[in-house]
Amino acid sequence: MPSPPETPAGAPPTAIAAGDRILVLHPETGHRYLLVADGKGARKERGLGVVDPDRFVGLPYGTRLPIGAKQVVLLRPSLADFSATIARKAQIILPKDASRIVFELGVGPGDRVLESGIGSGAATIALAWAVGEAGKVVVQELREDFRDWALENLQRAGVAGRVEAHIGDLTLGLAAGVRGPFRAVLLDQPEPWKAIPHLLPELDAGARVACYTPQVSQMEESVRTMARLGFVDVHALELIERSWEVKERGSRPSFEGLGHTAFLAFGRWVGPAGGAS
Repeated sequence: MPSPPETPAGAPPTAIAAGDRILVLHPETGHRYLLVADGKGARKERGLGVVDPDRFVGLPYGTRLPIGAKQVVLLRPSLADFSATIARKAQIILPKDASRIVFELGVGPGDRVLESGIGSGAATIALAWAVGEAGKVVVQELREDFRDWALENLQRAGVAGRVEAHIGDLTLGLAAGVRGPFRAVLLDQPEPWKAIPHLLPELDAGARVACYTPQVSQMEESVRTMARLGFVDVHALELIERSWEVKERGSRPSFEGLGHTAFLAFGRWVGPAGGAS
């Protein structure tokens, strides 16, 4: 096997290395599979059959090769790929909402973020990606089975080291060991307005809070609670996504769009109205 090309200093490696996460893309169908060159040898991957990702070490990213009956290409996975290949247990926050949440919360490298309700870990992966190696996502989850399932997804995505998970009901208060200050908070739980008052002592000045709820009544109560407690820039929205099909003789929207999934409510903490924070 020829030696992989040299990589300029500071650039990502051009060849697959031991420990890498590898996206196996089937261009014909668009199907994506996430593998890890973890030294564990061959394993059965649903949709691919038996495959040994360790055999890909040293191959350049972009290599095309057959796996079973499929002609695939080996790529470096993106955040969208991690979301698409996540193992689901609970309903996930979809990319159309997760991307807006990260944008509205202003999450960036080195930030400390609190998330309540980990689900399958899709939004957690997006937050951990945004905070980078110097940041931390602190999760408080009510159910141990959801926590454990999500942590496996985080491990597969390579961001588990950026996350710490605690068990507890945030509507009753912060779990032992959950401490701020936090630059941003995501509340993905049925009654986020009951959790918000417990957050206030742990929020940075200017910290943003997002509430993800499926029902209008939940969104309304979240907005009213934030406004009453002294949050500013309080607003709510929902995102409707529609794909388009582009063909030789013209383009048209897909018959089925991705409609309502949840309402998003946001607010910025600047301290209680009429007093110091």
